[in-house]
Amino acid sequence: MARPREFDHQLVLDRAMDVFWSRGYSGTSMTDLTAAMRLSKSSLYDSFGSKHELFLTAMDHYRDNVTVRIRSVVDLKAPAKQIIASVVGRAVDRILAPSGKRGCFMNNCASEMAPSDTQAAERCAAGFAVMEDTFFQLIERGQKQGNISPTKNARATARFLTSTINGVMVIGKANPNREHLNDIAETALSVLN
Repeated sequence: MARPREFDHQLVLDRAMDVFWSRGYSGTSMTDLTAAMRLSKSSLYDSFGSKHELFLTAMDHYRDNVTVRIRSVVDLKAPAKQIIASVVGRAVDRILAPSGKRGCFMNNCASEMAPSDTQAAERCAAGFAVMEDTFFQLIERGQKQGNISPTKNARATARFLTSTINGVMVIGKANPNREHLNDIAETALSVLN
């Protein structure tokens, strides 16, 4: 009879995600994962499969537990334009924070894995779609509120803002200059006028 799992599934996934996030897929060894997750190799393989399967599960975990939080901004009662400005501003703050140097996990995965891994690419696209849909809803709301130009294509503008946030996360890793990143953010937000 097999022993039941004796660990917190969410906690060990958080730990695995953290290792992949900090080191990337290629820079992460099974030894790194077993040490961080505090699992034996056999427990890791029995519970999560291969390193690649664990990586994909960590991507899903990130999307389901981190990326989806962005959706909650749609429920805020502030003007939509103000909410969008806050989201973009928080991206700048996040990349400049002491722990921000590692960037966005989904963005890192897209850069490293998506060109050669269709499963990773699909997960990245799904994660970016969550952000795009959030911006889309806010832009449409802002247009109805009258604080975002009604002539803007809401979907195209949402895509632009999504790419801007991801760009800030990449540029900020190499050049963590608040003035430069604020310039990018302010210019991006000017498209809403």
